[in-house]
Amino acid sequence: MGYAFLSVQKKVLLVTLIIVLPVISGCVVSDTVEKAKRFFEGPPSYEWSKMTYEGEFGWLDMVNANLSKEETHPVYIKNGTQYLNIYIKVEFSNPIVPDFELLSQGRLNLTIISPSGENVTKTYCTAAKSRIYEDYFTFETSGKEEQWNIMVKVMGYGKYKIVTQTYSPS
Repeated sequence: MGYAFLSVQKKVLLVTLIIVLPVISGCVVSDTVEKAKRFFEGPPSYEWSKMTYEGEFGWLDMVNANLSKEETHPVYIKNGTQYLNIYIKVEFSNPIVPDFELLSQGRLNLTIISPSGENVTKTYCTAAKSRIYEDYFTFETSGKEEQWNIMVKVMGYGKYKIVTQTYSPS
């Protein structure tokens, strides 16, 4: 009933102004249509997706040119993904007497490579430190389909676990 008092000519003028004003003000018609589409569809729903990588390393894994076990774990990001969380836990242990933790020695080199080429690097050595290394990283993604890489180089004896979570449209 709100617009019942308007004549047909005024209604046509109003609709024309609604369509023409964004074009005159510099807005692209496709942007206006996209905004109207998002308004009527509502916001997209998102969910957390989780991937887990686990690995063990020992003395025989270090028989190579780099004297360490090296593994690269790819993380594939879908279109519309907003966040990437990475959790890593490395437990170094003593292969001879596991209860004697003072002899649990090892070293970790962790590199997270983003698609833009920016690296986050962490190095950890158990000398005079805890035999367990835990860390958590949060990144905002570009929203495009892309691949991140997590490179792990470990020396010593033990196991590691990497958990990745992405916040993506469902």
